[in-house]
Amino acid sequence: TIIGYLASIYAFKKSKYFLPLFIFFTIRLFIIFHDCCHNNFFKVTEKQHNSGIRGYNKIMAQIIEPLVMFDEFSWKTGHNHHHKVHGNKSEFDITKTVITLDEYKHLPIYKKILYRILRTPIIYFNIAPIYIFFIQHIFKPIYLLKCIIFYYLIFKFGNIDLVKKVFIGQLFVGVIGTILFHLQHQVNTGYWEEYDTRDKLSYDIAQLHGASMLQVPRFLKWATFGIEYHHIHHLTPRIPGYNLQKCHEDNEYLFNKITKVGYKQAFKSIFHSLYDENEKRYVSFWIDKCLGLEA
Repeated sequence: TIIGYLASIYAFKKSKYFLPLFIFFTIRLFIIFHDCCHNNFFKVTEKQHNSGIRGYNKIMAQIIEPLVMFDEFSWKTGHNHHHKVHGNKSEFDITKTVITLDEYKHLPIYKKILYRILRTPIIYFNIAPIYIFFIQHIFKPIYLLKCIIFYYLIFKFGNIDLVKKVFIGQLFVGVIGTILFHLQHQVNTGYWEEYDTRDKLSYDIAQLHGASMLQVPRFLKWATFGIEYHHIHHLTPRIPGYNLQKCHEDNEYLFNKITKVGYKQAFKSIFHSLYDENEKRYVSFWIDKCLGLEA
């Protein structure tokens, strides 16, 4: 993957039309980074994992940090917390891309207006990635140094023109990544209920039904690297992305009630901005709903 990533940068240097190739290799590399942070990309026994031994997973994640625009420690801690509290309304999940309808109704008018503007998909899915991938880590010295070295090498290889191209490519990756994350969790039929975190069955139900299975074109599956089978990933994060599809297909009879999202539903679900606790479903603002943009 790293060889392909570097080759895509070389091709990108030659022509801007190789932008999609660079984007897809970066997405694939991010999924590898994601799995390394889960301590599952390189084999680690359950005993070693429970003892905090991460082996090559930690080393690789820290090496490719600047390539995927995220530092290993922040992703590991923040993302693991997301897995711990996902689907549980009694816990705070900072990664949620929506608020509840009840929360929205109790906001002061100026906050309602601000939320309505910022949660317009064309605005939200362009602004949020800039903060998530480019701003929030800027004051972490070691990570920042890695990014400076990375872009310096890009500059030496292809001058300022290639630096601009790579930065734009990474912006696109951030936008696509944020949309994918939204579609992996904020789609109908969703799951966002209050439950006791000590109740293993309730936890498993929240993980399985609060995450979706996204339809991805066959020719792009090499880039998404299995993360589209997100229901299994949430149920058992110790399974690496490259085994998720096989796990799903070998046990498909177990997953006949999961949330499967096709292309049309995925597009409409981008407009989900609130969660209606009474209806137990994600909803869009009224004007989007009138335009048929609610799945």
